[in-house]
Amino acid sequence: MITVKVNGKDKEMKENASIADFLKSNNIDPIGVTVEYNFEVINAGSITEIMLKDGDTLEVLRFVGGG
Repeated sequence: MITVKVNGKDKEMKENASIADFLKSNNIDPIGVTVEYNFEVINAGSITEIMLKDGDTLEVLRFVGGG
């Protein structure tokens, strides 16, 4: 197991998990979010390619419309 900080909270994940795996396991639709990986905004195509490592940081941002 590895520990990843997600939106300021520690989360345990299995090893060899991608960002896409993380989103799926937490029922987060990748279409509706922007992901910052280790303080860098990544493009949507990279979420399946980037493998999480112990100590990584993710910020998952959802954009909500309103008035």
